Amino acid sequence: MESRNMTEKEFEEFQKLLERELGEVDSEKEKEEQEITEMLRHEGRAHEAARNTGKSVGELNAGRTAAVNSADRAQKNAEVQAMLRAERESAKAPSQPAMPHGKYEKVTEEPSANEAPKAEELIRKPGKYEKRTGEEEGYFNPELPKESAAERRRRARRNARITRLVIGFAAVFVLSLSVGLIVNSVKSKNNEPVSDQPVMQTDADGNVIQEPEDAEPVCNIINITPMDTSVTVLSGDAVPLQISMTTSGIADQNDITWTSSDPSVAEVTDDGTVMGISAGKCSITIAAKADPEISAQVSCTVRKIEEKDGATYIDGILIINKTFGVDADYAPGDLTEETRAAFDELCSAAAADGLNIYLASGYRSYDLQNTIFNNYTNLYGQDLAETFSARPGHSEHQSGLAIDVNTVTDAFADTPEAKWLEEHCAEYGFIIRYGADKVDITGYKYEPWHIRYVGVDIAKEITELGVSLEEYLGVDSVYADDETQEGTTEPTE
Repeated sequence: MESRNMTEKEFEEFQKLLERELGEVDSEKEKEEQEITEMLRHEGRAHEAARNTGKSVGELNAGRTAAVNSADRAQKNAEVQAMLRAERESAKAPSQPAMPHGKYEKVTEEPSANEAPKAEELIRKPGKYEKRTGEEEGYFNPELPKESAAERRRRARRNARITRLVIGFAAVFVLSLSVGLIVNSVKSKNNEPVSDQPVMQTDADGNVIQEPEDAEPVCNIINITPMDTSVTVLSGDAVPLQISMTTSGIADQNDITWTSSDPSVAEVTDDGTVMGISAGKCSITIAAKADPEISAQVSCTVRKIEEKDGATYIDGILIINKTFGVDADYAPGDLTEETRAAFDELCSAAAADGLNIYLASGYRSYDLQNTIFNNYTNLYGQDLAETFSARPGHSEHQSGLAIDVNTVTDAFADTPEAKWLEEHCAEYGFIIRYGADKVDITGYKYEPWHIRYVGVDIAKEITELGVSLEEYLGVDSVYADDETQEGTTEPTE
């Protein structure tokens, strides 16, 4: 049964009505008792009057009953008129002030044995409204046990946890079902038999439907993403490009095209191999055959390589590493003047910031490098020695362009000078030659103290690109007799 709270005014009117009805019941009972007593008291008088008048007792009683009924009717009419006047007066009387919020029950004294029962005791039934104290919450229901607010909150939290668990299990089930449907769909497509013959479509009569010759092919390629956004290749050399594709069906390299924006600089084959033709820059476009608008571009730089004075230069930059070396008679004798001047400016700028950067090792001759390398080989073995020391003729120190600063130990990486050097050396034309994340490319462990002069413009470009000198020039660093050589991070000198 739906229930609601009674307003204070409704409750007062309801209680007044019950009290009036109960009062009428009590008055009628008292009248009946008085009449019976009066009848018994005057019964003897009736017999005496009958003897005196010569009438029977029944005739006298009938007359008396008629008189009593007439008096009763008159009395009831008077009571009804009084009740109506009382109701009109109560309607005109000012209403009682509303009870404070939270007070639900009138406090009355316990009735004595002789008093009539109260209205609420006579009508208390399941589903009826009953005012309650502010210490309890909710509606009264005599069929349910009383429950405190704390217990209701605990029950609500428990129900909420159960609901969340049910929703979670349902979500996992739906997700698992969806994944299973997708996997089965992919498997069914992969397991479809591939036929070299085109699938013939027929109409209702079995006649083969001929497709128009100018029908557009279906494109299964959704997106093309190159693995690298730029590529550098030497003139006369070749570099393969790698891409990834998002497809809605079966697609391979036969479904894409490769195009060079300038074939005089670089050409590209059908399998994505870029051939360097001459020094310069161009772009390579990879597009879907069926929909050329689905495409991607890779910037391509072709660099010129040349030999001069027993050394290798790429776009005018001297390169000495494990792949490219110099002869024993290549001997500048000291740091180049440009390198020395740039390093002096660097040291002065660091000193202005309160730091001390100084030269620990500069130019080394072929013979000196040979002695150093052999000593490390005897101490650590050749494999480990080659991760931090170069073979003679393959050391950058022989070029007069490389410098080791301060202390040549791993502890230098944690000094303020090392952090300043990494942040500002490009401003003076230097790069950190062997970066921590370029070990596999340079062939040497991380050396924060080893800087190489390449000029301000090139140093800034290399630093902004976040590449090593090998990546910038498009070369590798592997000894000719050990093409599988890999760099490590073992302890250094």
